[in-house]
Amino acid sequence: MNDTISWVSSPLKSQIQVSGPSHIRFLQGLCSNDVAQLAVGASCEAYIPTVQGKVLAHGFLKKHDDRIVFLGLGQQTEALLLHLQKYAMIEDVEVTDQSESKNAILVWGENVGSWLKGKLGVSDLPELHQHQTLSREGASIDILHTPLLKEASYELSGPGVESLVQDVQPSVEAFEGLRIENWFPVHGIDFGAEHLAQEVNRDDQAISFKKGCYLGQETVARIDAMGHVNKKLVAVRWLTGDVPSELPAALVVEGKEVGQLTSLANHHGQYLGLAIIRRGLNAAGTRIDSEAGSLEVA
Repeated sequence: MNDTISWVSSPLKSQIQVSGPSHIRFLQGLCSNDVAQLAVGASCEAYIPTVQGKVLAHGFLKKHDDRIVFLGLGQQTEALLLHLQKYAMIEDVEVTDQSESKNAILVWGENVGSWLKGKLGVSDLPELHQHQTLSREGASIDILHTPLLKEASYELSGPGVESLVQDVQPSVEAFEGLRIENWFPVHGIDFGAEHLAQEVNRDDQAISFKKGCYLGQETVARIDAMGHVNKKLVAVRWLTGDVPSELPAALVVEGKEVGQLTSLANHHGQYLGLAIIRRGLNAAGTRIDSEAGSLEVA
C-alpha cells in the first residue's frame, strides 16, 4: 500500500507551547478564534493579531488537558515567541518554544487512514481538527488530522516517526500543489505581518465574531462592520504558457500594480496559485491580463 502514500517533513515547523494555570484565558485574549470553547483533543485555526489587527501569526491551536500548543506553517516562531512572552509577564503561564526539537511528518494519500491504522496498530484515528496521543515502541506519538489538503492528511509528531515512511520518497512538489489547490496559505509567503486578518480571506475558518475581547479585535470587528477590505488573498489559475521566474511577482495592469502572485505550482498539468489582489479584480471568474502573464481568479 506504500505506493498510495505520500509524505513530507511536517510543514508545521513553528511550535510553541503555552502552559500554566491561566493558559486558556491567556490565549483566549490573544487569538482570533474561540479556544476557550474547544474540547480537549480538538484544535482550531486562528490568527494571533497585533494591536492593529495585523496578522502576527497564523496556524492551529491544539488543546490538551494542561496546555495549548500553537502550530504554524513556515518559520513564525521568533516574532510570535517575543509577543507571547511580553504578555506572559503579567499572567501565570509558561511559554516554551518547541520548534527546534520538533520531529514530525505529514502523510496523505489514497487509503491513508487504513495504512496508518495498520502501521500504528490502532482501530481509530482522530477526526478532522482532532488530535490524539498514543504509545509506539515506548515513545509518545501525537497525531493531528489537519485541514491542509482537500484529502485526509495527518501530522505525526514524535521520536522515530520517519521510520513509518522509510521506504517512501518525500513528495514536496506534490504537497505544494495540493496545498495551493486547497487554498491554504503560508505566513511569510502568501501573507505576513503587514496584512489585516480579513485580507487573508479565511474568516470562516480562523475568526470567531462571537467570542469576547482579544488583542486586535477592534480592527477585526470594524472591518467586519464595513463589509470588505481593499485587497484579499484568492486562488488563481495561470493561463499563459510562461510563468514568473521568481515569487512574489507583481501583477501590473496598464502601469498599475493590482496585486501580487505569491505561490504557484504545477498541479496535474495546470498551474495553480495564490495571489493578493485588489478589490474589484478578485471576484471568482475575473481574468487579469498583467505584464507578468494572464491569470483567472478561481
